Amino acid sequence: MAKLYYGLLDEAGILEKKAETGGHFVVSVIIVGDLGELKRVMKLARRRVRGKIKVHKIFKASKENKGFIKLVLQELSKRNIEIIVGVWNKKGKPKLDKNMIYAKLVAQTVDIALGVHPRLSLVVHKRYTLPRVRNQIDRVINDTVKTGEFLSIEHKSEFEQKELELVDAVAWAVYQKYNNKNTEFYSIIADAIKKENRLTT
Repeated sequence: MAKLYYGLLDEAGILEKKAETGGHFVVSVIIVGDLGELKRVMKLARRRVRGKIKVHKIFKASKENKGFIKLVLQELSKRNIEIIVGVWNKKGKPKLDKNMIYAKLVAQTVDIALGVHPRLSLVVHKRYTLPRVRNQIDRVINDTVKTGEFLSIEHKSEFEQKELELVDAVAWAVYQKYNNKNTEFYSIIADAIKKENRLTT
């Protein structure tokens, strides 16, 4: 039987097609064989900037100092991880409920991840507080992934699963590449990216 891996999923961008929000929506997954690999990443990055850069109690890349984000990504790149990326071009936005669009994009990215590691325990960043919406997302994922693959899904916040802060940093770095033509942060984690696919709805 294939080894069980752990996946952490988060996104960057907004689904609505509005001015100055970027033309792409990014879904990223960090896959690791042992969650312990990620335990000290944020702590070490914080230690390196102590007293030099202001950091928030809960890391959110869109609000953090760029120098601190670099340190987080550099520490992460030293770990034995794999990254899966899904990118959606919002140009041809379909006439679907935005929750359904999100579910489809996440499901496709999970399917790509399962193609790399067919036994995956997945934690999805808790984007929605309503259980009804989360259940809808889970149904779409289960309907999308190929048969015969093990998958468990949990929705958690950064308070419940601190390692989600790291995949937020990854999604933000990929977002910079596609929306701002800035590969400075992306290049730090590029070697760990195993799949980078375009998503459709």
